[in-house]
Amino acid sequence: SKLRLSLCFIRRLPSITHPLSTTSVHRRSCAAMAESSARYLTVATTRKASLKGVVFDMDGTLTVPVIDFPAMYRTVLGEDTYASLLSASPSGSIDILHHIETWAPAEQQRVYEIIADFERQGLDRLQIMPGALKLCGFLDSKKIRRGLITRNVDAAVDLFHHRFGIMFAPALSREFCPYKPDPAPLLHICSTWGVSPNEVMMIGDNLRDF
Repeated sequence: SKLRLSLCFIRRLPSITHPLSTTSVHRRSCAAMAESSARYLTVATTRKASLKGVVFDMDGTLTVPVIDFPAMYRTVLGEDTYASLLSASPSGSIDILHHIETWAPAEQQRVYEIIADFERQGLDRLQIMPGALKLCGFLDSKKIRRGLITRNVDAAVDLFHHRFGIMFAPALSREFCPYKPDPAPLLHICSTWGVSPNEVMMIGDNLRDF
């Protein structure tokens, strides 16, 4: 069947922006991961690149979009705040996780539960993107590694692996901190694979997340 993966953004590393946390310990852990990733980027070789691995986004790339994000944002932020942030955004989108980082812990916990509820509803309707299995088979035939980075949760990644019978390793969810669009997850995968960042391609559906 014709490959119909929605690829709004395909590029080689590096490049990108910033991340989540709820406690000071968590922030220190995030900082340590970011520092480690930056060191790996500094020492990465600059030899002529050949493609060694492909890292995928999940929602809207490997899977058909099923979460009603505008409805989720309205529920978390309220209609007025949502409209105000949307109109002030140059990209026309909102990074909800980044926005709530500065909220009080109790309020953060409340809205994370709202987000988790929307995500659970999405898991019930999870579908693989047409062409994704064929593409993964092609990459396997060329011995090109497959990784995954998503701002979804571990449970969603596990369900995806088990329901569709394909594995991505490493597969990093938002439990990995700092999460995308910080470059740390991508650099962590490069380090794990033992390859240079310019030998890896990232595929996703939203330029803002990269």
